[in-house]
Amino acid sequence: IFALCNLDTDEFPDVQPPVVAVAISYPGASPDSVEREILEPVEEAISGISGVDKITSSALDGFAALIVEFVFEKDLQEATQQIRDEISAKRNDLPPEMEEPILTRFDPADLPIVSLTLSSSQMSGADLTALADPGLTRQLRALKGVAQVNVVGGIKREMTVSIRPDALQAASIGVTEVVQALQAQSLAAPVGRVTGELDERTIRLRGRAESAEAFGQLVVKQLGGRVIRLRDVADVHAGTEEQRTAAVFNGEQAVGLDVVKAKGNSTTAVADAVRTRVTQIQSALPKNVSLRIVRDAGTRVQESVRNVEEALIEGAALTVLVVFV
Repeated sequence: IFALCNLDTDEFPDVQPPVVAVAISYPGASPDSVEREILEPVEEAISGISGVDKITSSALDGFAALIVEFVFEKDLQEATQQIRDEISAKRNDLPPEMEEPILTRFDPADLPIVSLTLSSSQMSGADLTALADPGLTRQLRALKGVAQVNVVGGIKREMTVSIRPDALQAASIGVTEVVQALQAQSLAAPVGRVTGELDERTIRLRGRAESAEAFGQLVVKQLGGRVIRLRDVADVHAGTEEQRTAAVFNGEQAVGLDVVKAKGNSTTAVADAVRTRVTQIQSALPKNVSLRIVRDAGTRVQESVRNVEEALIEGAALTVLVVFV
């Protein structure tokens, strides 16, 4: 009974299946080109590796994905290295525009154990993202047993520079010069050190623009003593990046948070800690913002363990009854 009460529980056994995912980016290519120029030669190379059980591939717009399943006896690290070697051997036959493949080993322990949603009927997606990351993610990462907190459906802020072609032509400036000016002047880097008798200090160049007004003040070019700034040839405003993912909860704008536990930790213990911290965070959030748990593997594991415990107790009671009879 003492051992059962102190036993750590998890959703999956600590066994890593021999499955490797291969992602290859081929910008600008159609699915037909991806299949013909990427998937077919790569599949042919990988299929010759010993221990390959199954290969599942898909060709998308500018992207190729392969899932390689090996027999269970195959060492996963060796399998990953063999895939990498076979693709490298075929590299000269593949398109030069193809980016380097990304290999990922599949592990059930990397799946999120708790999924949260931060939603509001009044705040925008960008404001919710700013509230979630790094504020809430930092609090959740501080919990014991939490390895990673991923943001889903977030909208990042960015500075948008809309160039006015007529103004560029009037100032005899090219787009390349504007880009070079932004790269050269909006930066922060160490430039040297000052050494004292008992200490040493680092000198940093603080040249990174933080607002639209500061970006507008950047000097693009000097012509005949005239200083041409970015605001003279472009409109600068703070906006958001192009939204490619979205999260909606009960019809409200939302941002998802997926909590991944560290390997070797109990799913139920980490999920309990997350639920406690969510209650604390909710009390400090604005009234129109809600942080809810939409998926909890800890509860599912607890119910499974409870079923096992009930079966053990019922089995033991039945055994005692049979012995007495």
